[in-house]
Amino acid sequence: METAAATPDRTAMPMRTLGRTGLKVSALALGTVELGLDYGIDAPGHFGRPAQEEAIRLVRYAIDAGINLIDTARAYGTAELILGEALKDRRDQVVLATKVATQAAGGVPLKGDDLRRHMLTSLEESLAALQTDAVDIWQIHNVDRAVLAEADVIAEVFAEVRASGQVRFCGGSFYGADLPMQALPLDLFDVMQITYSVLDQRLADQFFPQAAAAGVGICARSVLLKGALTERAEHLPNHLHELRLRSRAFRELITATKLGATPAQAAIAFALAQPAIHTVLIGVRTEEELRSNLHSLTLELEPATLSRFQSLRLDDPDLLNPGTWGIA
Repeated sequence: METAAATPDRTAMPMRTLGRTGLKVSALALGTVELGLDYGIDAPGHFGRPAQEEAIRLVRYAIDAGINLIDTARAYGTAELILGEALKDRRDQVVLATKVATQAAGGVPLKGDDLRRHMLTSLEESLAALQTDAVDIWQIHNVDRAVLAEADVIAEVFAEVRASGQVRFCGGSFYGADLPMQALPLDLFDVMQITYSVLDQRLADQFFPQAAAAGVGICARSVLLKGALTERAEHLPNHLHELRLRSRAFRELITATKLGATPAQAAIAFALAQPAIHTVLIGVRTEEELRSNLHSLTLELEPATLSRFQSLRLDDPDLLNPGTWGIA
């Protein structure tokens, strides 16, 4: 059995070009919300952030495994601070991305000069926490209609921070299918972080072809749908019974197709098989989880298997947005 001290093979990590940024990024990217917050479905043995020392070791293990894109946010608790320590002597080995929220306390959308000041202050705080002079990708966190209405202000801020050298490229993270489509014509974002999974395939209809035509870098997140595509679905509350049933169907298909993979590995492989996606974010709490997820790179899903997975698609936005589930 592989031990935590084993050295991963970084040469096995495929590299892809992140759209018009030209950045070479690993097919798998490290998401860090679980390092800074207690996040996900509260399943025994699969919930609660690691200690800081463990989190730092995990980040360094990911880099050793060939993961060079690391994504974080001001809103991820202590994640930026942890990365600042983990990357002290490795900053030049990673493409570092963070995010800025655009709401005041209580979730009130900021506008105009208030938005501009908040964004610039947030960036300074991120740079200080991350112990770096610049980030490679700076993203609007959870782009909504209020953000798109302030496109001119955001474009000015983006131009300012790029001119200052504090930011190389700009992006935004999104939920759902409508907002990414509305954002594309504004040409604000070099990179768009979107939701995509076995259950949430809505963006494959129109968004992916149009994003590719615009040269936008695509980073997929929520490929496990906050753990709902794993055994953790059995711990979902009763009002999410339909989600639990779809998860069971997915897990039964994995067994039937004899993939020899865990649900998490199969779900990640499904996202990796989508050619429009440049990199897939994985969130992990332990080195063991990371080593397991790396195995998804070796899975080749036959067309018949992909088709069967695609048949599990859901289009109910309330089931596909963890923000509406009523859990942490």
